[in-house]
Amino acid sequence: MNNSLHTVTTINGKIVKRGNDKISVFDNSLLYADGIFETFLAIDDNIIFMNDHIKRLYKGAKVMGLKLPIDKATLIKWMIKTVKAHPDKITKLRLTFTSGEAARWVGVQGKPQVILSASPHTMLTKPFVVNVSEFRIDQDSEFRRIKTISYAIHAVALKLAHKRKCDDALMLNGKDQVAEVTSANIFWVKKNKIYTPPLTAGCLEGITRKILIREAKKIGYTIIEKNGKLETLLKADEVFITSSLKFVLPISKIKLGNKMHTISDGQLASTLYTRFEKLAGLI
Repeated sequence: MNNSLHTVTTINGKIVKRGNDKISVFDNSLLYADGIFETFLAIDDNIIFMNDHIKRLYKGAKVMGLKLPIDKATLIKWMIKTVKAHPDKITKLRLTFTSGEAARWVGVQGKPQVILSASPHTMLTKPFVVNVSEFRIDQDSEFRRIKTISYAIHAVALKLAHKRKCDDALMLNGKDQVAEVTSANIFWVKKNKIYTPPLTAGCLEGITRKILIREAKKIGYTIIEKNGKLETLLKADEVFITSSLKFVLPISKIKLGNKMHTISDGQLASTLYTRFEKLAGLI
């Protein structure tokens, strides 16, 4: 077997072989997208920022009305088991809680399934090119603050971005304000100040976003949560994105329709990326 293509999956704490990694076709996660997830980065079997992610997971479960079937200690045990079973140094760990199989439309939770999959991951370094999506997200929805498995808008926006030869899609909200990209939070720099949309813009409350705000302040940068329009990004000195699997990655170009806008090549993203490498134990 080629380890570079290998994925290790556990369901309810038990390692399952490819082909046996199945849940019921009547699980409400499949029928109604009733479930939550988290994505972790693991380095040398160490799950990075694990407690922050788990805290957000439980917050999401509360909003969704999901009763998690195991306690935190058991969950961590299963996560570590899954990561350690994978041979690679750097892995991506996807955790999914389904709401289980139940009678349709009765609002009753079935027996939840805890699915964990560890797969190889390579840290990205090449700047992203993003496409401005024609879809808009609802900035007023409470579900924008948590990681539900209902990702249809983002999934379609990402597919269209790839079709248009871009790496990701830039999502605006119903007020045409910048919210996020499909897989990350977004920041921009102007006159040595760092800006990012507030959570009320409809962006996810990203773990890396939160840590970057904290770390940037430590090294003397001013961070301002402020709504911005697309024009704000196009006039910025630098634009970058943050996520658990990317840390900090510059945006080099923004595509709007058939026109490609080039973004200044700043150095702040590189400085902050190095700080995350140190926090994660990569250097």
